[in-house]
Amino acid sequence: MGGYHCDRKGGECTEPDALSLLRHARGALHTESVDFVIRDYRAADFDRLWKIDQLCFPPGIAYTQMDLTGFVTRRKAITLVAEFAGDGFPASAIAGFAVAQPIRRIGRILTLDILPEARRHGLATRLMQECEARLRASDCGQVFLETAVSNEAAIGLYHKLGYEIMRRLPMYYSTHALDAFLMGKTL
Repeated sequence: MGGYHCDRKGGECTEPDALSLLRHARGALHTESVDFVIRDYRAADFDRLWKIDQLCFPPGIAYTQMDLTGFVTRRKAITLVAEFAGDGFPASAIAGFAVAQPIRRIGRILTLDILPEARRHGLATRLMQECEARLRASDCGQVFLETAVSNEAAIGLYHKLGYEIMRRLPMYYSTHALDAFLMGKTL
């Protein structure tokens, strides 16, 4: 599941102060520089990450709390959290996260979730590159991910990062009668 997806209308998943600061204090987001700090996951992050996942994906595609818990607590799981950095942002305001898993020298990106307000600032690229570096350090020679065939933004990002479409996965998101692409690359 690649979380660089569509944002869902409604549902607030960030602290009101963080959102208002991000929207108003920075002005035109896409022309202002926004910095992020990437760190390892902490158990206290879980509720926030789950809310971000619910915002980034529609019901039936977003992970359940049980699924996400299973992914971030797996042995050898790589869960990276990105926080807004710099003046004007509350401490520990989470902007997005990524979860990856090394399995027998093959890496898998399980999700990439970026708040709509934090998109288009290079954060998804940074999270993906850090996941890939960690997978390489775990002796993974390849990495794979799945993304909806309709998710043009994610497909474009992954192509830019060197991923190729390996094959189409029919009805991968069965609750939405939606196919996915299996994408991969050599590390």
